[in-house]
Amino acid sequence: MAEERRRAVAVGFSRGLGECAAMLEAFGYAPAIPAASAADGLGLIRERRPELVLSDAVLPGGDGVALARQIRALRLDVQPALLVLKPRGMPLPGATELEALCALAIDAPASERSLGEALERLEALEPPLPPEKAARLEALLDALGVPDHPGREDLTRAVALVWADRRRLRALRAGLYARLSRDAGRTPAQVERAIRHVIDAAWRTGDIGQQHRIFGDTIDARRGKPTCGEMIAQLADILRWEG
Repeated sequence: MAEERRRAVAVGFSRGLGECAAMLEAFGYAPAIPAASAADGLGLIRERRPELVLSDAVLPGGDGVALARQIRALRLDVQPALLVLKPRGMPLPGATELEALCALAIDAPASERSLGEALERLEALEPPLPPEKAARLEALLDALGVPDHPGREDLTRAVALVWADRRRLRALRAGLYARLSRDAGRTPAQVERAIRHVIDAAWRTGDIGQQHRIFGDTIDARRGKPTCGEMIAQLADILRWEG
């Protein structure tokens, strides 16, 4: 069976955006779904759950940076990669914030080569947790009794990655842990052990009432504590759906 092509939404109406959207098929995407405004684009993103959003830098009633901010606030199982097209040589207001939102800006018209390079760079980025969600995660880890240890940092990054793309739970060691180990000079197994260590420590010394409040009846009573995957999934889902 042929592999399903990835989905894309193109928000805007510039000629450069249309040309860029047309080139996406060469990179494994289905024809991009067009949206003329940010409001229409957000509706399509909620409905179609695309892996990529292309946007003009200037939109009716807004801009690409504001759209990126709104997308990152959506409750999505998969946060899309974000690419903003700006007229060549034009400074982009809010470019620093765009970088913090794990999005890229490229000049239009774009060549197939520059588009391909941008898509490769996007693959390597990790959409950050919005500040309020990052603060909530830290509070949850404190409430569970997760100690200050390299495994806590691994767990924090793992939760952020799964918040951005829940499909990462399908392959923990070969996918998620491998990504976490890539820049740390460790193996995926070492990352998994570090996360397991802080979970074990939390369930030995943490507040059992808080742990039950956060996890409820989702933990196998015979084990008494979550697996690494259960811990990551539950925390990511809390961040996705709370509020």
